[in-house]
Amino acid sequence: MKIKLNFKKFFSVSLAILLGPLAFQLFAADAFTQQEIKSSPYLQSVLKRKGQRYDTTKFRKAGPYRIALAAQGTSNSWSALFDEHAYWYTEELGKGVISELLYADAQASADKQVPQVEDLLAQEPDALILVPMGAAALTAPVERAMAQGVPVVLCASAVETDNFVTEVGTNLYASGAGLAKYLTEKLNGKGRVLMMTGIPGTSTSDVMEAGGKATFKKYSGIDLVDEQPGNWSTAEAKRIMETWLVKYGDSIDGIWSGGAQMSQGIVSAYLDKGMKIPPIGGGEYATGFLKQAVENDLKYGAWQYPNAMVVLCMDAAVNILRGRLVPRFIDFVDNLPGTGTFTDSEGKRYYNKKWSDDVFGPILFPDKRLEKLGYLRK
Repeated sequence: MKIKLNFKKFFSVSLAILLGPLAFQLFAADAFTQQEIKSSPYLQSVLKRKGQRYDTTKFRKAGPYRIALAAQGTSNSWSALFDEHAYWYTEELGKGVISELLYADAQASADKQVPQVEDLLAQEPDALILVPMGAAALTAPVERAMAQGVPVVLCASAVETDNFVTEVGTNLYASGAGLAKYLTEKLNGKGRVLMMTGIPGTSTSDVMEAGGKATFKKYSGIDLVDEQPGNWSTAEAKRIMETWLVKYGDSIDGIWSGGAQMSQGIVSAYLDKGMKIPPIGGGEYATGFLKQAVENDLKYGAWQYPNAMVVLCMDAAVNILRGRLVPRFIDFVDNLPGTGTFTDSEGKRYYNKKWSDDVFGPILFPDKRLEKLGYLRK
């Protein structure tokens, strides 16, 4: 099954961007040391699964299918648009493919998500799509689902077991390392840097952090002077950055940020103080951040974690239930146009003036759905 709707327009606007901006992430991915691989179970798992396919014959059944989606929930605009892509794609596939989408909103909490997954499994879905809010906490529920005969698709984050069918995402260790590599190159291998991570305990944040730190350690001239979790919150990131500016003033040469929501708060703190903004390793295809970048000529390296990846998770679930061979790791960069890394030189082409600041692209569904959600500028 392939996604057909709306892709032509994304190929036409994104092809020029996709041809050149991957260098800093790919370089980091090629530079893993044996020690890095040995110390990262996540990296070991991803590198192993990239060459594997899962024989899903035992899960084959006639459709239509009841799919359970245990999502991050409505904790921010990224996750809200993730959910909207899921609802939209369910409608596009039609009742003949997915008869029901069972949904649970974890509100970004592993404590809430664990019992939610149990409740979903009690409804006997045909497959489970899970956005794990805690790598350790969700490991047992994933293994119980597989033991129950419910195939699991991990979407946008990981758990501490390989007992699932497939994961949709990207190499998070390489993403964190790539942002650090970008900063070290901008600073010619010497400078004082800050690090702002996402939600502690989620692999998206923890693994990126590990990749970033491992890369910084390779450069004796890089001084990591402070780090704090910004919890993927613009307001919290701004508050933390304001404190850092009081503490460190203009002595900071670069900032590593694990998400564009936080990058936006970081930039806002600098603008309020009227201070020069240093290079940032950590932008995304996020309207608010791209607007700041264009208006203030920011220097940045950007990774991406598109909420639209859920359509690939749903395709994977359907293909599993149809008994097809499924890759054990599906990288959205290879499947969704416009989702590779980029820098400020390419980022101007991503900025969409029609979208509100809290839209994360690419968006696959029509603008009328964005308008209904209040994500179009008036």
